[in-house]
Amino acid sequence: MSVRKSPITALVLSVIVPGLGQIFNEEKKKGLVIFASCLGLALLTYWFSGFNKFSIALALILLWSSAIVDAFKVANASGRPAEFYYRRPYVVAMLLLVGPLAFPLLWQSPQFSRFARWTWTVIVVTAALMFVVTPYLMNWLIKQAPDM
Repeated sequence: MSVRKSPITALVLSVIVPGLGQIFNEEKKKGLVIFASCLGLALLTYWFSGFNKFSIALALILLWSSAIVDAFKVANASGRPAEFYYRRPYVVAMLLLVGPLAFPLLWQSPQFSRFARWTWTVIVVTAALMFVVTPYLMNWLIKQAPDM
């Protein structure tokens, strides 16, 4: 990756199609994961309704905007992966904002021990499962409650 990439081109490509800026920066796997994640979130946004639709759309916007910033910063660093997204505060923020979609950042970051990686993985998977199960559990509890 010795050829310097244009940060503006990477930014514009990432704005047009999520992940395209990463592919331009020769980070093909990352670009494909971002594209597939955004496509999946977009389909889920179309499928769900109400607050779930809003939450999924917000996750899509956050993922897409972080991909835009990533494409710009990596291109600006002469094609070398920028170190900012391996820092603990950034990784934790992404885990809290986009949940399991941030696992690649967590597991590639050299700043987390093996124990910390597994701990964060368990916490995020548990929280994601709670978000999925809670509406069904509440519906079941409402049906079980006696009429008041």
